[in-house]
Amino acid sequence: MNRIHETAIIEGNVSIGENVIIGPYSVLSGDIYIGNNTIIGAYVHITGKVRIGENNRIHHSVSIGQPPQDTHYKGESTEVIIGNDNIIREFATIHKATGEGNKTVIGNGNYIMAYVHIAHNCKIGNGVVIANMAQLAGHVEIDDFAFISGVLGVHQWCRIGAYAMVGGMTRLNQDAPPFFITSGYEPRVVGLNIVGLRRRGFTDEEIYRLKEAYKIIYRSSYTLDEAMDILMEKFPDDRKIKYLVEFYNRSKRGVVMRC
Repeated sequence: MNRIHETAIIEGNVSIGENVIIGPYSVLSGDIYIGNNTIIGAYVHITGKVRIGENNRIHHSVSIGQPPQDTHYKGESTEVIIGNDNIIREFATIHKATGEGNKTVIGNGNYIMAYVHIAHNCKIGNGVVIANMAQLAGHVEIDDFAFISGVLGVHQWCRIGAYAMVGGMTRLNQDAPPFFITSGYEPRVVGLNIVGLRRRGFTDEEIYRLKEAYKIIYRSSYTLDEAMDILMEKFPDDRKIKYLVEFYNRSKRGVVMRC
């Protein structure tokens, strides 16, 4: 049985699953789907075309689906898609995409803390933690199990790799590589995210190989292209090393190379 507070406003094409709770003074207005067992706190505003999965916890004063802060946006039809098992804390803002048919996407099992801003066309993977007051500009992509510390800014079109950690108050204007720690106003890659990798069940052998990759990329005299070739020759069957190499090779803004 759903529990919808008498002061909540629900209008438009809103579909609500089972065992959903909607708190006082929340407003759901638009083409919206809310999955089973999701809890929406007080003063939450969800508008436009939004799809929210199951078992989410959306705390008070969250805003989801507002038009993007993008001068190119002209009212085209776009949406927000949020998966399952996410926690979204107070005053977080998640904007819909710009560009006809595009999406802002948040996967499953993410923890988005208070005052986080996720701008238009962002894509967040699974198991990501984004700490308080982190600000993501448009088109940012974050791969699975990354940890984004608080009070930082991520430039538009930047990517953050899987299992990466980005330190607090970092000014990230290039891609942060997977498995490593990136930190600083002038960001530097300062080492392997060992604590995060161990928490996620990486073996000693996997950690050893990624340490070797860090040394080859950041603590040697090789060019980046040479380092990528050496890694593929040295670890040809390692899927994590292959993903690491592909991350560098696919970068459009460039990967942080200071160390």
